[in-house]
Amino acid sequence: MALAGDLSEFSLTDLIQLLQLSKKTGGVEIDGRRGAQKLAGWIFFRDGKIVDAKLPGLEPLEAVYAFFTVTSGPFRFHEGVTSPQVTITVSNESIIMEGIHRQETWSQQQAAPTLSMVPRLVPNPSSGTVEISLDAEEWRVLTMINGKHTVAQIAQRSGLGEARTCEIIAKLMQSGLIERREAAAGESLAPEFEQIAAGYLGAGANVLLQEAYRIAGVTDPSRASAAEMLAAADAFEAEARRLIGADRASQAAAQLRERAREALV
Repeated sequence: MALAGDLSEFSLTDLIQLLQLSKKTGGVEIDGRRGAQKLAGWIFFRDGKIVDAKLPGLEPLEAVYAFFTVTSGPFRFHEGVTSPQVTITVSNESIIMEGIHRQETWSQQQAAPTLSMVPRLVPNPSSGTVEISLDAEEWRVLTMINGKHTVAQIAQRSGLGEARTCEIIAKLMQSGLIERREAAAGESLAPEFEQIAAGYLGAGANVLLQEAYRIAGVTDPSRASAAEMLAAADAFEAEARRLIGADRASQAAAQLRERAREALV
């Protein structure tokens, strides 16, 4: 049975129901996307019944529920490729009901702005036939959105308070005028790298880190991906060996790699 597609066009619910009706045995390989996060794993079927699932860091049943929150990404059914163990005994119907609930909850959480969220303008907003009307306060907030300021900063600068600002941000998101800016991994990793490096090298840590970034081809650490920061950790170890020895350089680099790998996952 050749079955493949994208979860943005063919929902996981439809996929489960199709495999159940056809009583197929095999595994669905999923390379899903949930915002900037990648969820790659498997759901295994036996005679159309879900019996197991694999997703790093999650128990089998929780892995299935997590896949319901995926909004896009390719999937492919591999007939005959199944799990030797049965870890899931809940019925497909119950899984679908809970999965849809998890999906709705996740969508609501994504829609609700937080104070730490950084909104940005949508490059080419399309409102269709719906006319968007903004009052003076909403226009004031809209003019302060630049992809750099957090909701908390906008609330302070606008003088409207956090509650009113969050309310306006939510409306602007629903109207399709603004969206969340997906932060690069380096935005949070770069300060952590500096702190870890300073613990081993003191005041000279920043110079060595900048050299490591240069070697790894990272021009702006705050905009670097997790993979680029991982490469910088390797370069840092090689450079640090000359100053603090192989053992301490290895220890420092191990901490840097651990943080980069967490971000990568």
